[in-house]
Amino acid sequence: MNNQFVGIFGIILAIILVSIPVVYAEIILKGMDYEEGIIPITITNTMGKVEFDGQWSHYDEWKSTTLTELKYNDGKIILRSAHQDGFLYFLIDDLTDFTYNRIADRAMICLDSGDKSGKKPDKSVWCYVAARGSLNGHTLNGGVHTVWMNYLGLVKSHPEYIGVGGTSGVNDRYIITPHAAYEFRIPIEQIGFQDSYGFYMQVVNGDNVKTFPEEFSGEYLRKLPSPSEWTSIISIDKSITKK
Repeated sequence: MNNQFVGIFGIILAIILVSIPVVYAEIILKGMDYEEGIIPITITNTMGKVEFDGQWSHYDEWKSTTLTELKYNDGKIILRSAHQDGFLYFLIDDLTDFTYNRIADRAMICLDSGDKSGKKPDKSVWCYVAARGSLNGHTLNGGVHTVWMNYLGLVKSHPEYIGVGGTSGVNDRYIITPHAAYEFRIPIEQIGFQDSYGFYMQVVNGDNVKTFPEEFSGEYLRKLPSPSEWTSIISIDKSITKK
């Protein structure tokens, strides 16, 4: 195992075993009814315009996506989500991270295509990581028989997976102050085509970590919560599985 791999492995492990000092979060979804805590995801035809550079690159880049506002006691995160042509797309806009910590600032999205009843991540759980200042995202998969790694293992990423972290630019729709932003393109064929997934998000800003769902808050090291305790992301019109 070379030093570069060890460094990457350490970063990924740090994401999993990290303190979460967030007291609460409030979710606000624009323009769509929803069950509390459930994130809807919409189909779009504009994702071909996305420039994966870790920022809102031009005016209408993420405009035709679901807007989810996550309000915390110390700030706010914007989550934009959509799907198109066999991919899930996410933009995480961290409106509170104004400092630049290359690689140490990072975001992770976890998806569970199973029944969410398990207490530990199995092979149906996939986690995708983007680090600030890096164009190379990483992938974790469940089913590893190692408790201290939360049953997740670092695996080779799908060739069409993209996970990029950067700094917002002049076209950001929310605030003009430069801040951390992360963009993801996740191949649905890897996690399985269905209209509902277990969902967990984690955003790291130095030693401050924000998550959704938010109830895994605390001021001590915390493992990745059980998939049975995650929220869900749902295609309301069942367009992910429509032929």
